[in-house]
Amino acid sequence: MNARLLCGLLPLLLSALPTACQHTVSSSAASSSTAAPNSGAATAPAYLHETLCYVDSVAPSVRTDLKYAGCDNFVGRPIDGYTGHRAVLRREAAAALARVAESLRPQGLGLLIWDAYRPRRAMKDFRAWSETPDDRMKAKFYPNISKTGIYEGRYIGDESEHSWGIAVDITLVHLKSGRPLDMGGHHDLLDPSSATLYDKLSPKQQANRLKLKTAMEAAGFRNYSKEWWHYYYMDVPQLYSYDVPLDDTLLQR
Repeated sequence: MNARLLCGLLPLLLSALPTACQHTVSSSAASSSTAAPNSGAATAPAYLHETLCYVDSVAPSVRTDLKYAGCDNFVGRPIDGYTGHRAVLRREAAAALARVAESLRPQGLGLLIWDAYRPRRAMKDFRAWSETPDDRMKAKFYPNISKTGIYEGRYIGDESEHSWGIAVDITLVHLKSGRPLDMGGHHDLLDPSSATLYDKLSPKQQANRLKLKTAMEAAGFRNYSKEWWHYYYMDVPQLYSYDVPLDDTLLQR
């Protein structure tokens, strides 16, 4: 999912990479707008952080439907920080995703992104929502657990690889039509049946999950076993935590 704190992964990362997630990037750091207020000077264009890129600039065949930019998500409304609809990732992760897309092309398959880079403010929005009585999306997204159980079950955490720009929620689609393959469950179904190797799937559904897993792992991604759609890419020289709102018009360096 979009806010996964993988069980045991974060402490391992922080011990193996002492500087991981200690470098944070705010919206002001990502923009080159330096004109003084009321100075009459033109505002300089805003840029993505140099470590990030729009996925469509690297992997144009990959489709995008950012669920947190709309209402089809477990909260039921757009999430704070999702002001754009173009997926963003670390450059290394986007390049790896392009390799996945090319490997699937001969099979007539493509990729559809449901979430990629997620601003830290979105994680705060999730936490604030969890402390309200709003349960309007429970039947579709977390039918068998409470809002507290979402955190206790590690479907969501207060930190996420998504905010590091290295995680993606993704599925397989038919390349020509864009129609998703049957994976035996939808995005952000926070339930044991969403485990990648859930044993009560049909043979076709299990085969489709494994097909996605095989293709993603071949390019260096790792899967979060509780969520068949969630993959993260660790082959980056330095981890950063970002809080730049998604915007479709930022320039790339």
